Amino acid sequence: MNCAPLPKNSCSRCSNVGVKMSITVDDHIAIQRLMYRYASCVDRKDYAGFAEVFCADAVFDFSGRVVTSLAAIQDMMHALEKYSATLHQVHNTLYEVEGDIATGETYCLASHLFKDEGDTLKLDMGIIYEDRLRRCAGDWLIELRKFKLLWSQTAAVDLATPAR
Repeated sequence: MNCAPLPKNSCSRCSNVGVKMSITVDDHIAIQRLMYRYASCVDRKDYAGFAEVFCADAVFDFSGRVVTSLAAIQDMMHALEKYSATLHQVHNTLYEVEGDIATGETYCLASHLFKDEGDTLKLDMGIIYEDRLRRCAGDWLIELRKFKLLWSQTAAVDLATPAR
């Protein structure tokens, strides 16, 4: 089947049809892997590992609480200690690159387990991270991250029993 290319701006909802995206496959993969590293550091409580995720002079805007510098971000992440487990699922990474700067967003579904009066509860959050990234020595790092909470829900959880 031969398909003719769509004419540029062929519909009012698709104004970028025929427009080349300003990101290479290599940059997309590297940025996606950066988001995976972030989630892994959070879920493993690997605070030292954030040095491979954030620039030394990074800024993290956590719903209006602005934290500046890698060291301060690492300290802030210790708030995760109140959770027995977390699971951050990152997806929908959409970034544009101009030179050594990338801007865009990543979606995240984050689950946090904690105890309350003997019950295990799970706090789920729908999050969008709005980011500005900087390429340093060939690696992408987060320079500015804005945490945007879309929704949250807390519910009781039945913990899995290990198979014998």
